[in-house]
Amino acid sequence: MLAAPLPFPAQRPSSYECLPEEPPFDPARHLALEPPRRSWRLTDLGYTAEQIRRCASQVAVAGPFRLLSEEGTALARSVALRLRELSQTSERTAKYLAGGVYRSRFLRDLCHCPMVIDFVSEIAGCALLPHSMPSQQLYINYAPDDPSQAVDTWHVDSIGFDYVLMLSDPRTFSGGRFEFFRGTQEEAAQLLQTDTHGLTEPNHRDLPQDRVESPPFPAGGYALFQQGNLVVHRATRIEHRTERITMVPGLVARDTTCPDPTKNTVAGWGEPGIEAEFARHKAWLAHAKLGELIEELHPDAAAPDICAALHRSVDDVLGAIAVLDRLSK
Repeated sequence: MLAAPLPFPAQRPSSYECLPEEPPFDPARHLALEPPRRSWRLTDLGYTAEQIRRCASQVAVAGPFRLLSEEGTALARSVALRLRELSQTSERTAKYLAGGVYRSRFLRDLCHCPMVIDFVSEIAGCALLPHSMPSQQLYINYAPDDPSQAVDTWHVDSIGFDYVLMLSDPRTFSGGRFEFFRGTQEEAAQLLQTDTHGLTEPNHRDLPQDRVESPPFPAGGYALFQQGNLVVHRATRIEHRTERITMVPGLVARDTTCPDPTKNTVAGWGEPGIEAEFARHKAWLAHAKLGELIEELHPDAAAPDICAALHRSVDDVLGAIAVLDRLSK
């Protein structure tokens, strides 16, 4: 069953402020959608048929593809530059900004644009939406102040789908390459001397270069799509201090029959309002599953089957209650 889009919250977390005097987003002027030049499927990375059956899409990585026009790239870059002073640092990601859709109406309208959502859904081969947790709908990554740091170390994402959109001109810097491992997360974890749960944590070890792909961005405004919870990826060090800005819009599959790839750990990240977002996300999943049960439950169904169907419908909410209860102690 395909879940209906979850409306954007009527109120934003109190610590976020929206930029004043932004240009309006105009898809007719700011988009320049062109299909991906190449695509890698989960089978190409070594995932089994059983693992892939649990995924909404069979696509691992696709791109590069053009998303923004020159004008659209320039405007998105200018907004990102205005927000840079609010950026944070972490041990894994050198310099990033969270809550982009709360802070910028232009970027929010870009991430929510139906033309963009339909375009990336076609690339994925499944129906997608902006992620149901607004904090996950857009991150912005900046070049580190210290060029000896990696932009981002090898990792998997804590959500299912995203695309990496280059806003800077890649001809103006050396290094800063987007790379992904041509293998499964289990293989990568073994090579990085961790387990699959540890792949969301910083890891400064390396992977064999003969197993690494690095599709180049031809220019600003080009993007790479990925099923980021299964694709181990990173952004390499930049060779000198310079500008490198990427937007990373997050997406969620509308098909609620597949297990939710959004990791429970996101509820504890400490970003403003993220616990309420996590609760809304899980309630949204349960709402779709309960709707399917209401429509399809056969009147002759036996009590054990009905109980099992009810448990499947509300497992997401029960799990969220357990996670939030642990966080509150």
